Amino acid sequence: MKKTFILIISALALTACHHETLDERAKRETKEYTQKYCPTPFINYTRTDSMTFENSSRTIIYYCSFSDKMDNADIINKNNKKIIDGLKKGISDNTGIKSYIDGGLNFRYVVHSNKNPQEILFKHDFNNKEIK
Repeated sequence: MKKTFILIISALALTACHHETLDERAKRETKEYTQKYCPTPFINYTRTDSMTFENSSRTIIYYCSFSDKMDNADIINKNNKKIIDGLKKGISDNTGIKSYIDGGLNFRYVVHSNKNPQEILFKHDFNNKEIK
């Protein structure tokens, strides 16, 4: 009985000492956000469909959709730089993800058409160095 008690206490101590890495946290938080909030309502013709974390590139990926007048490849192509600049500013100004930026994580946006979900209207990777 005493041996079993010591094994249980040892297992609890090891579990309590485990600290989540930044990558583990990103993976967990993107999954939780997706389960709890996605798909989000459309705001300014944009909706977040899901989020995920790609371990190999250390990238948080936002999968989104454009609707109505933004659901148009020509409009997106004409405004590509404005979209990139706006997203970059949004990432760098977001205090909620500062620890991810400081930790060297990257960000990717993949935006699909709401009318034709197989169509990718916009895709951009933000390397951590260009955000800082």
